[in-house]
Amino acid sequence: MLRVTYVSSATSAMSKDDLMALLHQCREYNSENGITGMLLYSNGTFLQVLEGNETEIDSLLATISTDPRHTDVRMLDRQPIEQRMYGDWSMGFKRVSARELKQVPGLRKFSLEDFNTVTLSRDKDAIDSLMTYFRGQRMKAIGQSELSLDEDDQLINVLNRAIRAAVRVLAVLMVFTIFWGVIDVVYVLYDKVLMPTLEDFRARDIIVTFGAFLTVLIAIEIFLNITLYLRDDVIHIRLVISTALMAIARKVIILDFDKVQPLYMFATAAVVLALGITYWLVENRTVPAKDDRWE
Repeated sequence: MLRVTYVSSATSAMSKDDLMALLHQCREYNSENGITGMLLYSNGTFLQVLEGNETEIDSLLATISTDPRHTDVRMLDRQPIEQRMYGDWSMGFKRVSARELKQVPGLRKFSLEDFNTVTLSRDKDAIDSLMTYFRGQRMKAIGQSELSLDEDDQLINVLNRAIRAAVRVLAVLMVFTIFWGVIDVVYVLYDKVLMPTLEDFRARDIIVTFGAFLTVLIAIEIFLNITLYLRDDVIHIRLVISTALMAIARKVIILDFDKVQPLYMFATAAVVLALGITYWLVENRTVPAKDDRWE
């Protein structure tokens, strides 16, 4: 595992659309090659940290050095690592403003004009402070995604707040659903297990009881999806696929084989197989090692 930090200058001013296109390209490539990291942009300057296998990192750096959008590419740090600092981000991003620079601890005298290749290449402490601060800010910004690239756009800010409010409402409603499911589990246990005599208790009652339990567990997984789904800086596809895989696998447990048609069983098996293969591919392409996850 390798972590590199570099700084470069944009050959021309980057508009919001330019940054969006660059960010989309970075995230797609990084996801396919198991690379994670974070990119800061300000004053026509890129500051980027990349993590991944040495071969993929060197290949990407070779591409960056010949990218017409970059010039004056300077390698600031290159070191082997055992654990990623940006393990859940295909590419975190922040367009840094002058006001935000003043909020970075230890950089009170660091101005927007200082965000350039010459100054940054001479000040390792400034780079550490910048990446640590904006990494922390990015972790807190659950609902802030690509829509927040231009913070001066008030309409986008309003829409972001509306989306975050909608997510909170869905999360609250799902919590009520989970508690309702727990009540149903208690009722099923009472009705199917405690009330019947031993002679009346049937295997079918066990299946119904399992079904009530599994419904609550699936609802909890959906709750996790609700709160994480809007985070575009997080490689959340593993969460979505794993939730679907667990849901259908649990459904298999409670199938009534006396009523299920063979074609339905074959279809279910095909879905489980497809989801399993997809999860394996995503897991192995985006996370090269199990201990390389977010620390």
